Amino acid sequence: MVRLSNFSRRAILIVCSLALILCFAVLAVPSKSLAQGEAAAQDAGPATTSPASPTQPKPVVELPEGDGKAIATEFCQDCHTLANVAKARKAPDEWHDAVQTMMDRGARLPQDKFDTLVQYLAKNFGPQAAAPAAGTSPGAAQSPDSPAATAVQPPKPVELPEGEGKAIATEFCQDCHKLTNLTKAHKAVDDWHETVETMMDRGARLPEDKLDTLVAYLAKNFGPKAAVPLSGTGSPDSSPAALSPSNR
Repeated sequence: MVRLSNFSRRAILIVCSLALILCFAVLAVPSKSLAQGEAAAQDAGPATTSPASPTQPKPVVELPEGDGKAIATEFCQDCHTLANVAKARKAPDEWHDAVQTMMDRGARLPQDKFDTLVQYLAKNFGPQAAAPAAGTSPGAAQSPDSPAATAVQPPKPVELPEGEGKAIATEFCQDCHKLTNLTKAHKAVDDWHETVETMMDRGARLPEDKLDTLVAYLAKNFGPKAAVPLSGTGSPDSSPAALSPSNR
């Protein structure tokens, strides 16, 4: 057996020690690099997150100036946004019916402000009116001499046909409705009776002893096959046009 001298043993120990130190150094370097990479990723994470942009409020619709502006602003917004009013395009009759329908459904609009509101809506939001941009008034974009700025002409009055119930309908039905609401309706006797009773239940001031006379008059002149009388005519049979079927 070969016996090593003390010098050889020391040399071998030194070489082995150096080899172990080198191995530990090699193993430690990737771990340190990985830890540094993870730390760098964590530091960089929040910096790349963009802040959420705040939600922009919807533009406010400003109604045009006029006698009915305050009324529309106060009462129409109970159930609708002003944008709904500004986008609508209706004739005076249609605005009248729309406001009346809202009142029948419980709108708190006072009766003495009814006509002012209808005239205001018809003037500013009629069929020929241009839709206002958000935050602007329709009247601001029009000159006083422009056709769209011309006041809306009121519809021609409707003359009911002669009969025993004409005076009753003229006096009491117009408390809540236009006479055109009657002339455009086409109902059987039972339907008219139910309609009139419904109006009385809602507060119509029609005397009880005139109910049957009014119902008979309405059923005779505005029944299912009755034609709509022309504006200003006294009878549905006064013109050939009255013989044509009417639209319901």
